[in-house]
Amino acid sequence: MNPMFANIGIIVGIIVLPATLLYVFGSFQPERHTSTIAFMLPQPPAVVWPALTDYTAMPQWWPAVKKVHFETRTDGQIITWNTGKHGKEIGFRTIEEKAPTRLVREIVGNDLPFGGTWTYSLAAEQATTRLTLTEDGFIKSPFLRAIAKLFLKPDTTMRDFEKNFTVYMEKK
Repeated sequence: MNPMFANIGIIVGIIVLPATLLYVFGSFQPERHTSTIAFMLPQPPAVVWPALTDYTAMPQWWPAVKKVHFETRTDGQIITWNTGKHGKEIGFRTIEEKAPTRLVREIVGNDLPFGGTWTYSLAAEQATTRLTLTEDGFIKSPFLRAIAKLFLKPDTTMRDFEKNFTVYMEKK
């Protein structure tokens, strides 16, 4: 056997075998997931709500969001476009809003490999707010489901939001 072909075969095997295993593993992971966290904020819901819904302020307190702009569609729907730290834009729309207790935001875009909603539930506890955040999401690609399962915690982005929003609210 030609050593060059043997080396090519080994290289292809090194690439194809792990990719195949990731794909198969990811195929057995559920496409949909739900994750919930809850945390306390030092102000009442009447103070937390305006801060939570001031999307233009997000880049000031959340490093994951570098820029925000709005689009009003012909049907009147308002899309908030967040530019992330890697330059990727993701659209969000509000599908339910009951100030100051409940907000549901949905990722917009059929061409994304993931999507879903974040539901914010605010409950007054004396002079503070318990914010419960629930992600109902999906990951289309078996490869990405495998990577998420093996290397990410399901609440990673929500915990990052919690950390940064809490610091922001402590300064208000």
